[in-house]
Amino acid sequence: MMHGNEPTGFEALLHLIRCGQPQCDWTLVPLVNPSGVDAFTRFTSEGIDLNRRARDHGPLESDLLKSVLASQSFKLALNLHDQRSLFCPNGQAIPSSLSVLAPRCINQGHESYSEPAQAWAGTISSLMQELEPNWGYARFDDAYYPTAFGEWTQELGVPTVTVETGVALEDYSRERVSLRLGEVLRKIDAARNPKLEGITNYRKLPLNASWGVDLELRSGNQSSHWHVWEEVQSQSHSSGIAKAIPQGSGAPVPYQTFNLLKGEFDEIQAKDSWTSLELYAVSSTCLRSFAEALPK
Repeated sequence: MMHGNEPTGFEALLHLIRCGQPQCDWTLVPLVNPSGVDAFTRFTSEGIDLNRRARDHGPLESDLLKSVLASQSFKLALNLHDQRSLFCPNGQAIPSSLSVLAPRCINQGHESYSEPAQAWAGTISSLMQELEPNWGYARFDDAYYPTAFGEWTQELGVPTVTVETGVALEDYSRERVSLRLGEVLRKIDAARNPKLEGITNYRKLPLNASWGVDLELRSGNQSSHWHVWEEVQSQSHSSGIAKAIPQGSGAPVPYQTFNLLKGEFDEIQAKDSWTSLELYAVSSTCLRSFAEALPK
C-alpha cells in the first residue's frame, strides 16, 4: 500500500502471514502510505506520490522505506501494486489480472536490466498462470523512471519486481486475485529461487496495453463504452460504471458486450455515471448480473 487505493498486495501479505512460519526470512512492509489508505487515494495527505520520491529527501514515509531497503542485502524485492481494469494484454480482449515488470537500472553510466529480476518476474507470472490459466497476463514497458522505487532498489543490487494485480472478469472485487497472489508468495517462499525458464517466460509476455473498457453496450447500430469505478469515503464504499474516456491511440477493446433494448440503452446513455445500486435497479438480466458482481 505505497498507494492507498491499491489494497490487493496488502491482502496477499495477510494470506502469507496467516499460513504460518515461512521457509525464508521475509521483511514485510504491508502499509507504506497510511494517510493515503485512510482517504483511499494514490497520494499521501500532502498530495505526494511516494513512488516518485525514491531519490529525494522526504517525505517521512519514503525515507523510512528507503532505510528498510538499504538495511541489508536482500535476495529479492517485490513492489506490490494494483492496476486499473483498462490494462489488457496487447491483442487480447481480457483485463490484465497480473502484470509484472523488472525495472531498468543504471549500471556504470548505462541503462541495463537485471536478469535475476526478469527471472523472478517470469516465475511469478507462470506460477499465477498455473493457478488461473484463463486470466490475462502481461508485462509493463520497462522504460526508465529515475524517481521510482523499482529502479532505485534495482540499483542497490537487489533484484526487484513490480507486481501489478488487476481484476478478473468474475472478480471485480479482487478477492480471488489477492488470494491467488498470496498463494504465489507461498510458492516463492518454498522455491527460494526462480525457475530456470523465468527469463524466457518474462520476455514472452505480451506488453500491457491501456485500451481496455469493461463494457460495450449496444442497441441496434448504437454503442457506447463504459469502465468500472470505485471509491471509499468515510468508511463507505461505492462502485459503478462511467462512460469511458479513450486511452492512448488504440481502438477500445471491450471485455464484455451486452445488447440492450432501445429504451434501456437510452436510459443508461442519458447519464455519464451510474452506481452499482442504480444500475441494478434499472437493468435487464444480463446487465443486472454485472452490476451485482461489482465491488461492494
